[in-house]
Amino acid sequence: MNIINASDILKHYGEQERNFQNLDLSRVDLSGADLNGIDFSHANLNSADLSYTNLSRTTLIWTDLNRANLKQANLTQAYLLHSSLFWADLKEATLVNANLSNALLNHANLTSACLKGADLTEASLESAILVQAALSRANLFKASLKGANFTGANLKEANLRQTNWEGAILSQASLQGVDLEQSQFNETILRNVDLTDANLVKADLRYADLTEAILCRVALELTNLVGADLSRATLKQASLFQADLERAVLYNTNLVETDLRYTNFKDTQLMGSDFSGSRVKGASFTDAKGLTCQQKQWLRVNGALNIPA
Repeated sequence: MNIINASDILKHYGEQERNFQNLDLSRVDLSGADLNGIDFSHANLNSADLSYTNLSRTTLIWTDLNRANLKQANLTQAYLLHSSLFWADLKEATLVNANLSNALLNHANLTSACLKGADLTEASLESAILVQAALSRANLFKASLKGANFTGANLKEANLRQTNWEGAILSQASLQGVDLEQSQFNETILRNVDLTDANLVKADLRYADLTEAILCRVALELTNLVGADLSRATLKQASLFQADLERAVLYNTNLVETDLRYTNFKDTQLMGSDFSGSRVKGASFTDAKGLTCQQKQWLRVNGALNIPA
């Protein structure tokens, strides 16, 4: 791999050269430079300083950006396919419509970064920090998000199908209208999250913390909610058809006008929950706790099964 310094890059770039592939640029300082449209494919930019740099429409395919400083960099419409950004600092960076397919962003700092419309298909963001990040309409199909922190992030209308969020933090995040079908959320923190109109069909939410979550009109058919905490959550008009809520906690949970047909409530804690107007035919309440006498009678009349005496 050829070695070149920052002055050489800026000189050749000024002469309209754009091809800087396969170069060894580790620790190079290009902070604040305007490098729009440059091609750094297969280059080594490990620990490089690219903060405040204009890298819009750049090509960074298979590029080593591990531990690079990209704080407030402009990567709008950049191509970062298969790039490696372990421990990179992308705080407040702009990645609107950037292509990060199969990129490795483990432990990267993306606090307040803008990733609207970005393509993160099968990318890895394990243990990454995306606090207050903007990801509306982003594509994270099959992305690995284990242990990542998305506190307060905006993921409205993002494609999150078959994503893995195991152990991640999504407190106060906005996930309105997102597609999360078959996603993994076991032991994930989702406190105060807004999932209005989201699709969580066949998702795995075992032991997830959904305290005070907003789940209005959410599709939760065939979803695994074993041991989940839904205390004070709002599931008005949601569908939990054939969902498994065994040993779940639903203290003061709003289940008004919810489809609970054939749902499993075995050993579930239901103190203070409101089933008004819900469909409960075939729902099983074996050893469920916290039901009032009035609720038990209403459940029997409306076709629920195994109501505790």
